[in-house]
Amino acid sequence: MARDGDQLFNPLTGERIVFRTTASETGGALLEMDAFWAGAGRRAVEHVHPEMQERWEVIAGHARFRIDGVERTAGRGEMVVAAPGTAHEAWNPAAEPAHVRIQMRPALDWASFVERLFAISSEAHESGRTAPDPRLLRELLRQFRREIMLAPKGTAEAAAGLA
Repeated sequence: MARDGDQLFNPLTGERIVFRTTASETGGALLEMDAFWAGAGRRAVEHVHPEMQERWEVIAGHARFRIDGVERTAGRGEMVVAAPGTAHEAWNPAAEPAHVRIQMRPALDWASFVERLFAISSEAHESGRTAPDPRLLRELLRQFRREIMLAPKGTAEAAAGLA
C-alpha cells in the first residue's frame, strides 16, 4: 500500500512518481502524486478512467494533453482536468523534464495499479525487453477495470503503451 513519500520509478519510460496524499489519508477521496517525466519520448496509450477524475497541475516544464480528442499544451501553474469516462492521454512534449502534480478523485485503487504497472515494467527492463508482456498488461487492465480502460479505439496489443 502506497504511503506519503513513497517513490516508484519506471525504467521503460523514465517516469518517477512520488506519492503525496494517499487514499488511506483521505478516506478514499483523493490520491495525489508528483510525476516527473523525462524529456519527450514515450507516452501512455489513450485511456479512460471510468469512475475517476484526473487533474494535472504543471509544476515545472510543459505537458501536452489530448482530452476527448482536443490537444493542448500547459505550462507552469496551469491545470488540466479529464472528467470520469473521458478518453485522454498526457505526455512531455519537450526535451527538458517536466514535473506534474496529479490528483485522482476518488482514489479507488489507483496507487496499486501504478505500483503493479511499474513493477512489470521493471521486470521487462531487467529482461532486456522494451515493453511489458502484453498478457500481464491485459490481466492488469482486467483487475483494475474500475480505475482504467483503454480508450474505445484501443486494442489489447495497444496496452503495451501503458508502460
